[in-house]
Formats: sequence, structure tokens, C-alpha cells
Amino acid sequence: MCDRDTLTGRMKILSVNVGQPREVTDAAGNKVLTSIYKSPVEGPVHVRGINIDGDRQADLVKHGGPIRAVYMYPSEHYAFWRGELPGRDLPWGAFGENLTIEGLLEDDVRIGDRLRVGSAELVVTRPRKPCYKLAIRMSQKDMVARFRASGRSGFYLSIAHEGELRAGDAITPIERGSGLTIREVFADYNAMQTRITLPRPAGDEFNPVFGKYIARVPDLGDSGRALELQREQVIVRLAGLTSERASFRYAPDKWSVTEVIGHLADVERVFAYRLLRIGRGDETPLASFDDQSYVRMGAFERRPFSDVLDEWAAARKATLLLVRGMPSEAWGRRGTAGDHVISARALVYIILGHVEHHLAILGERYGIR
Repeated sequence: MCDRDTLTGRMKILSVNVGQPREVTDAAGNKVLTSIYKSPVEGPVHVRGINIDGDRQADLVKHGGPIRAVYMYPSEHYAFWRGELPGRDLPWGAFGENLTIEGLLEDDVRIGDRLRVGSAELVVTRPRKPCYKLAIRMSQKDMVARFRASGRSGFYLSIAHEGELRAGDAITPIERGSGLTIREVFADYNAMQTRITLPRPAGDEFNPVFGKYIARVPDLGDSGRALELQREQVIVRLAGLTSERASFRYAPDKWSVTEVIGHLADVERVFAYRLLRIGRGDETPLASFDDQSYVRMGAFERRPFSDVLDEWAAARKATLLLVRGMPSEAWGRRGTAGDHVISARALVYIILGHVEHHLAILGERYGIR
């Protein structure tokens, strides 16, 4: 972490900002619930669980949760935005950040960096991906595009150890992460914003046994976004499970919750591999596999549930990158898997539908909704 040692003396919090959900009206007259309006608070504030005291998100699918518990935004960016948005009132917290900070920019921060902030410990998880609510907050229709183009994303953090923090507290690096810098991750995100529309596959593009999965998926106007959104939904639903809940079986011979997620990770990899082979034009027949045996041999119950969930999330991230990098001509290609013809586009529907199938079972039979 020697590249940041010289920064430590001036890395600090300038403002702690919190807000509650409020209903606002967008430019089209629609009512929107948002927590992007945040105001500075004085004195110490406790950081615990998945939030800062006094702060709450309106939409936990796209905001908040364990990997987006705290949002930091560099104060150095405010000068740029005051030039871009002349006459706009931009107090600390204007971009929805919990912590307006000084001395730490996107080029300095890596995924996995561990920071001491006050008496709390926070871990950098990802850049902020702006949504339409930022445009509402700034009364600027093209604000999302401007924010992406600027590279000034700020970054989210998870809460590793609870504690208190306040304006003026130092930010101290504890451990350097092994991931890309926030700048690099945000650049990759922006490079992958092309919408990939995949028409619903015809009946001769997949094994009929997969029809029940495909039926659960609406027409994909943006397949990359659908894969990403489903990943976030699964994490939000399952990240907080206790060990007892994760080991629950609704019948003695049925999978535990941990084994269900292990199964999802296995299938994600197998189907993504099929997508890779078929999308690349490889017509070599691909074998079927015994998913029951995979779960038995996977010994998922010996591992922490959080580890198994992380494995599935990582497999989904790899699938997402594969889909977004696939050339347009690949989607109509067909191959053979398990003695049945299958198309590349059908595999994306099956991947999504298979997860939806098991989420429904988790809700109906395991009580996890």
C-alpha cells in the first residue's frame, strides 16, 4: 500500500450524510420513492449491520445491502460538478453519499481495500453505478450519462467491523485489496452497457425439459441487465441467512439451502461452458451431467454458506461478462448438449429460468422469501 502511504495524513471524512425514503415526482410526473436526498449530521454516528444509523434505502434491489452498506464520494469532484452544473446547489451529500471524503480518489482505491474509519472497519466492494434517481436529484435529464462519462463514481463499502465515525475522522488504510482499482472497474462497467436483446427461443432450440425454466423468463430486452439484476436479488435475499437457516431441509432426503446454492453454482458453470462452446461455433456434442451426483460430491455442507453463495455470485459474474462480450452473430448458433439441439440464446434464458425455478422453491418450501 506504499502508493497511498503519503496520502494517509490528509485522508478524512468531511461530512457524514444520512437520509430516509421520500416520495418525489420525476420530470414525467411519476411518483418515485428514493433515499438519494441526504443531509449532513453532527456528532458520532454508529455504523452497524448494513447501514449507518439514520440512513435507509428505498430500493434494496439496487441500493444498500451488505455490499453497498456505505457510499463514499470524494469532495474533490464537487469542483468539477459545480462547473458542469452551474447555479446548482451542491451541498455535501448531494450525490447521495453517506461519507463525503477528502484525499482518496478512484485511482487510489482497489476492490477489497480495508479501511479504518473512526472506530469502524469498512471494505471497498464496487463503484457506484448511477440510476435514474440521480437525474431526478439533479434535475438534469442526462445526468446518468454525464456521471458515467466523468469517471467520478465514488465507491461502496461493506461493514467489516461495526463502530462509530464522525466528520473529521481520519481514514486509515489497513489492508490492500487484490482487485482492480475503482477507476478500472467503472471503466469496464461503462464499456459493457450495450443492450443485448435476445428474442425468445423457438421450440426446436432446446430440450423440452428446459421449457419450464424458459417460461419463467420474460422476453430479454437487455439480457446483461437481467443477469446482473438477478444476481443482486439473490444476494439481497440470501446474504443474511444464519447457519441454522442455511442447513434447513424441508424433508430428510432433500437438499439443504446451502446445497441448493451449490447446485446453482454448478449449473451456472456447466451452462455457461455450453454457451461458450456453442457461441464460438464449436459443434462438438456436449455430454449431459448428473446434477444430483454433483451436489453429493460437492460436499457443500462442509463449507460456510457465505462461501458457497460467493461462489455462485462469482460464477454469475463470469457468465455476465461472457454474455456481454459475445458477438451478435453468436446468438443464433446451435450445438448439441445431452443429445438435444440447443441454441446460444436459449442457454441465456435457461440460466435465468433455472435460478428463478429454485428461488420459487426456496420461497415455497424453505420459507425464504
